[in-house]
Amino acid sequence: MPKVKLKLNQTVPFLNLDTQKGLLFTTCAVIISLTSFSQSYAFNLQSNNNTSSTNTDFFPNYEKTTILVNDINVTMAIASTDEQRIRGLSGVENMSENEGMLFLFDKPTKQGFWMNKMNFPIDIIWVDSNNKVVHLEKQLEPCKLFLACPVYNPEFDSLYVIELRSGFADNHSIKNGMIINFDLPTKN
Repeated sequence: MPKVKLKLNQTVPFLNLDTQKGLLFTTCAVIISLTSFSQSYAFNLQSNNNTSSTNTDFFPNYEKTTILVNDINVTMAIASTDEQRIRGLSGVENMSENEGMLFLFDKPTKQGFWMNKMNFPIDIIWVDSNNKVVHLEKQLEPCKLFLACPVYNPEFDSLYVIELRSGFADNHSIKNGMIINFDLPTKN
């Protein structure tokens, strides 16, 4: 019976180069498809339709209130349901300086916010149950990539969150510890 000699240190390629390139291409295509799908899914959660605000028709299907910030009245669309809070200002094309969104929560939390599907920069203000500003994030730019979209979290629990055009906090001297006055519509 002949003896079989084994050669050591000889590599046997598992896949040839063309197959490796094909697998790499397929893997990249799957990752891109999943990323695109997740962005689409998140956007669908955030909006049922394309809404843009104008001075005359700012969030027509939302309850409104007015907040008073250093003698400036600002009309706020109230986001009080999960659907409204998830959507936020995503997809809104324009908002004037005297418009914003007021997010109401059931209990004080350290609620995080992000800038996904935003079309313009904003300031975010977290307010506690005594209407005191407990955290500010200013001049937040819209996310360029869904997977690299940071979440902004307050340092302290808040019951309300206010989103306003970028620069509003600096232009109207909003600081931690100040009181922002607003009345909420009463439930029937």
